[in-house]
Amino acid sequence: MNIPQTSLQRVVIVGGGFAKGLDIFWRDNKSFKNTDYWISYSYLDTERDYKNYPSTATPSFASKHNVSVVVKHFVEDWKSQLGFSYNYASGRNFTNPNVAGFLNEQTKSYNTLNANWAYLISQQKILYVSVSNVLGAKNINGYQYANQPNLSGNFDRRAITPAADRFFFVGFFWTISDNKKDNQLKNL
Repeated sequence: MNIPQTSLQRVVIVGGGFAKGLDIFWRDNKSFKNTDYWISYSYLDTERDYKNYPSTATPSFASKHNVSVVVKHFVEDWKSQLGFSYNYASGRNFTNPNVAGFLNEQTKSYNTLNANWAYLISQQKILYVSVSNVLGAKNINGYQYANQPNLSGNFDRRAITPAADRFFFVGFFWTISDNKKDNQLKNL
């Protein structure tokens, strides 16, 4: 097959930067009876010459601090597993065209507390219920600005938020195996 020379394009990737950080993870299922918990923390210090950036900067998708705490506790009398998780991420950079500079402001930090309950109906059947963002935190992932300034000379903006402040999930899990003692409770 002959392709005319004029239709070929040359792609050149230019850029650079650095990233350094620290990750810490701790998990324990021995210290407290019927309880499994873990804590993770990530620190990221990065600057990149990315896409069409006018200068090296911390990209809008990178948050400096991230924390996650997860706790699962099995209550034998209730044939239930109760779970909680908390997630935190420090604010992310964005460019506000109403202020001089590039990636000149930061969103507020992201916070969410989630809860779940798994009920063991029988050895291989589990009813699972979860609620995300129990406290209803108004998380903002960034902002979208108008292409043109308004009559006052400012660019209007709207917050980019999750589609819903809270999400509810109800599920039924049925483990199908030859071993009638198997179930997926540890994986929920």
